[in-house]
Amino acid sequence: MSPLQNSTLKPILFFALFILFLVLYILSPFFDVLAWAAILSFFMYPIYKKIYNRIKKRRISAIIVLLGFVCFILFPLGLISLRFYQQFLSFLEALRPFFSKDISEISALIKHHKTISFVFSKFYTQIAPFLPFIKEKLSSFLSSLFQFGFTFFGDFLRKTASIGFKLAFTLITLYYFLIDGEKIFTAVRELIPATEKEKDRIFERISSILRGVLYGNILTAILQGLLALIIYLALGIPQNLIWAFLTVVASFIPVFGTSLIWGPLVVYLLIGGHYVKALILLIYAVLLISQIDNVIKPVLIGGKTKIHNLLIFFAVLGGLAKFGFLGLFLGPVILGLFLSMLEIYRINLSNHARTSGS
Repeated sequence: MSPLQNSTLKPILFFALFILFLVLYILSPFFDVLAWAAILSFFMYPIYKKIYNRIKKRRISAIIVLLGFVCFILFPLGLISLRFYQQFLSFLEALRPFFSKDISEISALIKHHKTISFVFSKFYTQIAPFLPFIKEKLSSFLSSLFQFGFTFFGDFLRKTASIGFKLAFTLITLYYFLIDGEKIFTAVRELIPATEKEKDRIFERISSILRGVLYGNILTAILQGLLALIIYLALGIPQNLIWAFLTVVASFIPVFGTSLIWGPLVVYLLIGGHYVKALILLIYAVLLISQIDNVIKPVLIGGKTKIHNLLIFFAVLGGLAKFGFLGLFLGPVILGLFLSMLEIYRINLSNHARTSGS
């Protein structure tokens, strides 16, 4: 390259980077909209393609997919969220009088439950010297819990309009990602500075990670939550939707998983004298809820991600911390991109060393 060409190229490159910065700055408020639309289009595109192959109309096919998403995913989620909000408030209200009572009042309240009363009396003799401190801390905790609950749901209700607008923009973006998905994919692929084999490796890794996160984590967690909700309803456990939601959350925790929720509930039933219900819940949880992790998850994802489970776990946690629920997908995808770059670098380094040696 001549000095003249080099001197001309530098300002153009600088100007291009400046324009790129401005574009990213303008689009930054819609980052979550674009990211959600891209992730949803990845999972919905095969459905769109099947419908399109039948009716041969791109726009109608995309509208059918969007209507199905709204009717079968968003609408049920809205109803569940409303019910969850009601149960959460009733749960907080149920806790308030308990923490406002004196220990003697609590003792009188549970006197007719022989098992609970016996355990409580033994426990009481051990903690009696620390009761003032414990009561102060429990009152502070409950106050913080109330404040968090009402603040969270108050903010959620106040931001309903904003959430509605973002959801509308996400659906609009998803519509265009579906009808122009192949063009967008080709354009993005051409911008990646790598060989065709390296591009294939990168997109294959991203695809396997997204499918692994959906099928291996989210769907199995939801399935465990649904199974838990069924048994909680059948056994008459109060605030069953809250416990089912906590079961879903606990399913992401390695080793212990859902037992962190159904285990204490078994103890709760035993203390309450409901021995048959406790045994039913224990058997049901061990044979059904917990086995999803051990049996169904490996079948769904197998070894597709080719990433250690511990790395996936920390990528999910880091993604959730930085991006919210969107990070459940973005965290593992970013990790997958990083590992793909390392793999490409390792292969090129190995090829270079082999070439130099020969």
